[in-house]
Amino acid sequence: MECPRCKLTLQRESYEGNRVDVCGACWGVWLDPGELEKILLSKRYTFSPEEKKSAVEGRGTGPTSPISCPQCSTRMDRVYLDPAYYLVIDRCPRHGVWLDGGEIKKVQALAETSAEHCRNLVERIKRKPTVA
Repeated sequence: MECPRCKLTLQRESYEGNRVDVCGACWGVWLDPGELEKILLSKRYTFSPEEKKSAVEGRGTGPTSPISCPQCSTRMDRVYLDPAYYLVIDRCPRHGVWLDGGEIKKVQALAETSAEHCRNLVERIKRKPTVA
């Protein structure tokens, strides 16, 4: 499978007990359906207060160009997880989610701020996109 940004081959790695696909160039991560939710809810590893602050500080603009699913080549939906931090991920409703470099840690750090925030993030990830 190729990175939807760099077009390089993704490498299978273990991340918090899950098999994920990682791009060695841009550090983006592909997660199959349900894997991100599993990572957020398991809390296998937690961030120190300093790590949380570092992960969520600063508002980025992030990549804005739409990308295609690395499995079916369909344009993915943009999912706005947290507008305060401009946290936007790309989701294929059938095959999974793409997180650009550093986004997986930002999602995890935000999920750790409270059980309610974690539930809200998981709900946004699962929510079907609205048709405009």
